[in-house]
Amino acid sequence: MASKFSLEVVTPDEVFYKDDVEMVIFRTTEGDRAVLKNHIPFVAGLKKGDLRIKIDGNFKDASILEGFVNVQKEKTVILTQSADWK
Repeated sequence: MASKFSLEVVTPDEVFYKDDVEMVIFRTTEGDRAVLKNHIPFVAGLKKGDLRIKIDGNFKDASILEGFVNVQKEKTVILTQSADWK
């Protein structure tokens, strides 16, 4: 089983998602990024696009608007204007 890390997706109105995941994929202002556990820490601006969350080998897809991401080795936090499941 793949290693998991904590993911939080937060909008101004709610905590849209909070759980342990295997991978998350999103679009930054510099291009697409995939994050796994123990990724090198970084902060980046997010562009409007798809948010792909891998849980137990399967992807769950959402759409997000602009925002920011803070990636740490054990936790990733996405702050976005809006998030909706596809």
